Amino acid sequence: MTLAICPLFMMFVYYLSGYYVRTEGKSRVSEFLKTVSSVAVTALVFFLVVLLNDILPRRVYNYEMIFMFFVVVLPFVYFPRLWLTTVLKRRLEKAPRPGYLLVTSTCRLRQEIDECLRQGEEYGFRLVGISNFASNNDDGEDSEYDIVTPGDIEGYIKSHGIKGVVLRPWNMEPGLVMELLSRLFPFSVPVMVSPDDKAIATGIVKFDVVSAEPLTDLTDAQLPDSFVAVKRMADIVFSALGLILCSPLMLYLAIVIRLQSPGPVIYSQVRVGYRKRPFRIFKFRSMVVDSEPDGPRLSSDTDMRVTPAGRWMRKYRLDELPNLWNVLRGEMSLVGPRPEREYFINEISKIAPHYTLLHLVRPGLTSWGMVKYGYASDVPSMVERLKYDILYVRNLSLSVDLRILFYTVRTVLRGEGK
Repeated sequence: MTLAICPLFMMFVYYLSGYYVRTEGKSRVSEFLKTVSSVAVTALVFFLVVLLNDILPRRVYNYEMIFMFFVVVLPFVYFPRLWLTTVLKRRLEKAPRPGYLLVTSTCRLRQEIDECLRQGEEYGFRLVGISNFASNNDDGEDSEYDIVTPGDIEGYIKSHGIKGVVLRPWNMEPGLVMELLSRLFPFSVPVMVSPDDKAIATGIVKFDVVSAEPLTDLTDAQLPDSFVAVKRMADIVFSALGLILCSPLMLYLAIVIRLQSPGPVIYSQVRVGYRKRPFRIFKFRSMVVDSEPDGPRLSSDTDMRVTPAGRWMRKYRLDELPNLWNVLRGEMSLVGPRPEREYFINEISKIAPHYTLLHLVRPGLTSWGMVKYGYASDVPSMVERLKYDILYVRNLSLSVDLRILFYTVRTVLRGEGK
């Protein structure tokens, strides 16, 4: 039994360490340190669970057995990993360099191209196209590159298989940067930018590649692989348990909804999620059927469209229990910014273009904004709530998630949902 379970447990620890999150572009140094720490954990757990009950003549033998287990397992884990990392790295080096698109907002094209080419050599990509927001005309000097008009960036990326975008320089207007991010998120390509001195000094930029000039990916939340793995594992475990434990309550709510008003029990709606990918969210229907004949409309405390059962469910946020299915499928997370419809995202972005930063992470069943602000009844309220969700994206950690979940449970038990 031990021999059967031990390898599975070790792979589980390796998953939680984040080793399986990314398969390419791994640092050999960080891979070695991560392997040493994960093997050390498995050696200690194996000793405490399996070997501690064995009677040994001297206590020092206990330490020797832990060390021996560690020394025996480490080479069999690390060297295959090192071989795999090296093979993937050499494969990438031999493969044709992926094409990148340069996007700039100045007329200094030659200076921008030289800088982009220099960084491209270090990162292993080649410049194939240029889009200049200051001028849409080709000056004849850079005819070896495709000249892409700002309005045709999406079409060019799709038709030419562009693998990334480099923004030069960083002194673009914030509104233009956010507009570009919003347009490029659905393509799941990195949008790289050279950070300015202010971003570096304030510690906003996280960078661990020491062999090249710093470029940071604006479309990446820059989360540690271990955090991504642990967060996803928690989503799977707790959403599955939630669906099982809450199934009697959900059955009761389904019966009440069906008896109280005609129409389907489960209500689905298209929302915009991670990297602006649309998905269908599931909720218990809390309003009358065809509640939006004139287009998208937010709800309020005095909304006559809400059924009596729906008002009670919203008070305790029970109408969102089917969201657990979205969490289990990976479309949502337990904690993250609440997903919105595209119509309201467009309205919010007119006032706050930085809303697009919320698409760096998966939307959540609950959020910092929901805990601090609650439901919003109009677009200005949604913009006011936005600052809490932006703070969450910039301060992601397991401790923050746990605190948000704690306050969410307290809100539900007190019936303070709005």
